[in-house]
Order: sequence, then C-alpha cells, then structure tokens
Amino acid sequence: MALKLLRLALVADRVERITELLMMLLDAEQPLTFEDILERSGIYGDRSEAARKSFERDKALLRSLGIAIDTAIDRSNGTTRYRIRPEDYFLPDLGLTESEQLSLQLAASAIRLDEAWDEQALAKIGGASHGPPMVVAELPSLGELPVIHAAIRSRAALQFYYGSKARNVQGYGVFYRDGHWYLHGADAGTAKTFRIDRIDGSVEAGPPGSYELPDSFDSAQVMPLDPLLIGEGAAVVASVWIDRSAARRVERLRGSDAVTERNDDGSIVIDVPVRNRRAFRSWVLGLRDHARVLGPPELRADVVQWLQALAAPSAAEVG
Repeated sequence: MALKLLRLALVADRVERITELLMMLLDAEQPLTFEDILERSGIYGDRSEAARKSFERDKALLRSLGIAIDTAIDRSNGTTRYRIRPEDYFLPDLGLTESEQLSLQLAASAIRLDEAWDEQALAKIGGASHGPPMVVAELPSLGELPVIHAAIRSRAALQFYYGSKARNVQGYGVFYRDGHWYLHGADAGTAKTFRIDRIDGSVEAGPPGSYELPDSFDSAQVMPLDPLLIGEGAAVVASVWIDRSAARRVERLRGSDAVTERNDDGSIVIDVPVRNRRAFRSWVLGLRDHARVLGPPELRADVVQWLQALAAPSAAEVG
C-alpha cells in the first residue's frame, strides 16, 4: 500500500511539474534556456544530470501530446533556448458565424477518435462536454496524424520510410477512406497517395514554408469516396456480372447508371471504374459467389490469380 501511494504521489508530482513547465514556456516573452527555467522555478531543483534528464523527458512528453516546442541555438554561446509560441498552441480565430460554429461543434461531437484529440479540439472551438455526445462515427487515431497535420498546415515536407524507401513528401492533404487514413502529396515531384498505417517507423517534419499547394490540387479528385478509385493513373472499367440475390443491393450502392445489362433471371451486369486493384479484389471477394468478373481480360486474370494464390495450400500444410 505504501509503495502504491508513493507511485501515485510521483505521478501527481510530474503532472504538476509538466503543467508548470508548459505555462512557463508559453508565457515567456523570450525563449528560455534550461538555466533560465531553473532560476525562475524550483521544479527541477539544482543543475544536476538527473534534473537535465527530467527536463528532457518532460519535453518529450509535451511533444508527444502534439505541443510544439520551438527550439533555437544561441550562436554567441552555444546554449539552447526553448519556448511555446501561442500561435502554435492556441487555435486562431476561425472567423465563423454563430451558426457555423454550432455546425462545427455538432460535427466534432458526432465523430470520436480513439484518442483524446477530439475532446481537446471540441474544447478549442467552444464545444461543451456535458453528457455523452451523440457519436455517429468512430475513427481510428494514429500517432503520426498530429505531425502530418501540423506539417501540412505549416507547409513543411515530411520524411519517412514507405515500402522500404526513404520518402520526402510535400503533403497536400489527409483523408479517411474505407477504414484507413491516407496522406496525399508530392514525392520527388510525383503526386502519390500513402496509407499512413503502412509508414515504416516515425515521421519527421522539415522546416516550415518549404512549398506551396499547387493550384491544380483538388481533394475530391485525389481521394474520391469510392475506394476503388483511390490511386494514380487512368481508371480501368471492369465489367462485373451480379446474380439476382445481390443485384438490387449492388445497384443501390453503385447506382443505376452503372448497370449495362439486365437479364431475365434477375441478374445484372455493371461497369465499375477501377484504379485500386487491391480494393477491387476485396470488393469482389466480399460478394463471394454472387459476382463474376467478365472483363477486361487482364483484370479478370488478376482476380483469378489472386484467388488461386489464396486457395493454394501453404508450405506448412503440404509438409
């Protein structure tokens, strides 16, 4: 019991210390050195190595919470100075009318992330947290999202590994489609889309103001609502036969304009534009034996080969 109480006391002490550090860096008119922080507050005690390590841990924790700590090196003496700029910490005036602010509060209340970011954002736009919100959608959060959002807002290029390759991406936008978060931007001058949960390791942001969004950028074209159209290049139109039991459901989802043939047995044939072959294969598999890909031949062969690979016995099963 005594050990448990000691641990609780240590946690409470750190929360108080980090809060004081946050307010000190936020209120500072000029960036502060570690020595300045020691002189203005007793939160770290003396100038020991243990105090320095505690300070470094507290900085890392603040940054992990999405709080940007501005760092500058004084060239005259080599010391490092720190501050939290109010424009980085506080949400600026969005210039919203009262009805617009209420609409934004309603939207923020209806979407829930599996982190506390949504609650913080709701508080910043004046939303109240009285009682449980009417949540209509729950979205997954990823640790990389705050860094990516901040980089796009400040026009800072992003560095990360993706597909075993080093990337330097000028981010244009972040999108949520079909259960996944995507980053769209220019990698070595070529527009590409990256699934954020497939990024290898951490994401680092470069200096702000290193690029501008191109005039031709259109988020609706880059990340369409249909996951089969997420990707680069021209779309391939697939011809897909749907049996009677699934025809009405598929037509309702894809639209009656997609139907190219109606058969006496109740089955239909639809045209499906495809850029993302992986998403198309998953869509076909989800329809099980109620769908059959008729063409084009290369797309039909791609689906057949994928299904054959799924059905093939593994080496462990053969052995």
